[in-house]
Amino acid sequence: MDVIKEALARGKTALTEYQSKQFCAAFGIPVCREAIARDVTAAANAARKIGWPVVLKASGEKLLHKTEVGGIALNLKTEAEVRQAGERLLGIPGCQALLVQEMVAGYRELVCGLVRDDQFGPCVMFGIGGVLTEVFQDVTFRVAPLSSGDARQMIAEIRNRKILESSRGQPAVDIEILAKTLVALGEIGLQYKSVSSVDINPLLIRPDGRPVAVDALVSLESGEKSPAIKPQGKPLSAQTRQQFFTPESVVIIGASGTPGKAGHEVIRNILANDYAGKLYLVSPKGGEILGMPVYPSVADLPEVVDLAVVIIPANLTVSAVRECAAKGIGSIVLAAGGFSEVDQAGERLQQELTEVIRDTGIRVLGPNTSGHTSTPHHFTSTFFPQGKIPRGHISYIAQTGNFATHTMRYIATGENFGVARVVGLGNKIDIGESEILDYYGEDPETKAIFLYLESIKRPRQFLKVARRVSRVKPVIMLKGGSTREGALAAVTHTAALASDERITDGAIRQAGITRISKYSHLFLAAKALTSMPLPRGNRVSFLAPSGAMLVVLSDLCSQELALEVPDLEETTRQRLQEISPAWIRMRNPVDIWPAALTHGIEYGYGEATRAVMEDANIDAVVPILMLSEEVGMPDLNFLVSLAQKYPEKPMYVTFSGEKKLMEEAKAFLEPRGVPTFLLIEEPFEVLSILDRCRRAMERPE
Repeated sequence: MDVIKEALARGKTALTEYQSKQFCAAFGIPVCREAIARDVTAAANAARKIGWPVVLKASGEKLLHKTEVGGIALNLKTEAEVRQAGERLLGIPGCQALLVQEMVAGYRELVCGLVRDDQFGPCVMFGIGGVLTEVFQDVTFRVAPLSSGDARQMIAEIRNRKILESSRGQPAVDIEILAKTLVALGEIGLQYKSVSSVDINPLLIRPDGRPVAVDALVSLESGEKSPAIKPQGKPLSAQTRQQFFTPESVVIIGASGTPGKAGHEVIRNILANDYAGKLYLVSPKGGEILGMPVYPSVADLPEVVDLAVVIIPANLTVSAVRECAAKGIGSIVLAAGGFSEVDQAGERLQQELTEVIRDTGIRVLGPNTSGHTSTPHHFTSTFFPQGKIPRGHISYIAQTGNFATHTMRYIATGENFGVARVVGLGNKIDIGESEILDYYGEDPETKAIFLYLESIKRPRQFLKVARRVSRVKPVIMLKGGSTREGALAAVTHTAALASDERITDGAIRQAGITRISKYSHLFLAAKALTSMPLPRGNRVSFLAPSGAMLVVLSDLCSQELALEVPDLEETTRQRLQEISPAWIRMRNPVDIWPAALTHGIEYGYGEATRAVMEDANIDAVVPILMLSEEVGMPDLNFLVSLAQKYPEKPMYVTFSGEKKLMEEAKAFLEPRGVPTFLLIEEPFEVLSILDRCRRAMERPE
């Protein structure tokens, strides 16, 4: 628009309020009726045309914060009042004209706008407005461009969203106009790089429910100064995917014959997982390791291999990559730390490594990675002692060495599910989360995807990939560095840089990713998804052996987890009453212990669980078993049979009582397809996560 070009040509950093609203109006954003007047006579004439009452504001190119200088006069009802107020406003330093606008009725104030984030580029903001916007901080963000579905999701997210509903005799806010306003702000951000921000505050709601901008500020900067959007990375080609995840030949550079060293343990891991391809070892010492010949250099290898796993000190890595390139090896895992996550010398070394990768075209995972795993191909490149890694259909992307090492050891030894792929990203010098997520989205072995990230390498590319993948597969993320303290720790851990937390959170939601807040949920939710479907809704029934549990868990569901504990169908309630003593009135949640004492645990729990599993008002069932040696361990096959009979409805089992028996029950149930949780809150937390995941997958366009 000419107004933008003209302002920039004159070195202006912002449009006036009048110019700002005219600019917004050109994109379909509703603005109040108003006019600019150069003197009080013109202001009075404009007021008559607009209609009484009016608002008078001081206007000037440098007069951006009018409230602070008393530059606003409200509810002017006569020409005399306009003239009197106009004379006062024109006397304010910097006032060049008078802005005359309608006095909009309405008490509900919202805020919306546009900001440019260094990571995500143009982002749209929406929330509760007015003079207390900064106090409430009830705002949410999305990355431009916005779909109508994105905008509506934003509107539904604010904590005080009841302000949008009908109240005090006034109708609900027109969500259609509100959504179009947010979409339009995104278009401004994409079309005008010189617009650094737009602030519409307040966006006032008229008595008929229609929103209207009564104040706006468009801030400007030259295009050269706008935050740059990072270019897209190269997706993994079919050949590269094969080389990393189904390699037919692998070389370990830095192989060691000393047990405990990384170059030795990686060999043992590969052998323990029954890798059937060719395995070559390289070390300057030569000789043999574990009965296999050792080649003194990469150049001495008898053939070009698919994948090189480089486990040598950081200062030797650059030359090793060059040697691999000279040999024709196209894919490398770089395990060594000591790069940008350490110090400036490491940063310089990483820059040199980056240039070598760019010049040679080699694809690299790492450096500072704990490796990756591909159980369908019986392969792993991790150097942490793992042994046989169980196979399953859950895949992980992790920006921490801990996951592919210690956490995978826990999953293999403490849980009863397996994985398909696990990738430790390390410093993401080449391959990042976007490329791996894209691969997982098309991988038939991967049914659900979990991520732990501290930074997002190419945010807009990641957003694009995630939006596609999350519609067909559950995508669940734990984001580290969400607090100032956490972000500082991330810098020292993997040289990560965090974007503004609220923007990042909005982008994650926009991508259809379900965000979690606990590390343990990375494997607890995975366990549930391994054997049970996503819940069809958020309505839960649970059977507890304690009145206190009924109360506490009901509060947890309704107050913290957005789960419903609905009334049961009358036929279900009657069946529960039939198996219970007459003195107790049965309902949801189910007080199961009287029935268990009367008929035995297996019958009492079995019949009650069957009844609520058949109830159309219930989407998931959580039996809470009380186990002790005095009561005895029931035959738990009844739970297995019920889970198999109703495969469309998740059943999560948790316990109270004796730890030894709880472990025995877990060992029996989980290999038979019934997930268990040792802490009673956990199944409800997981159910809440997976319900959010279902809604994310089903989100409107």
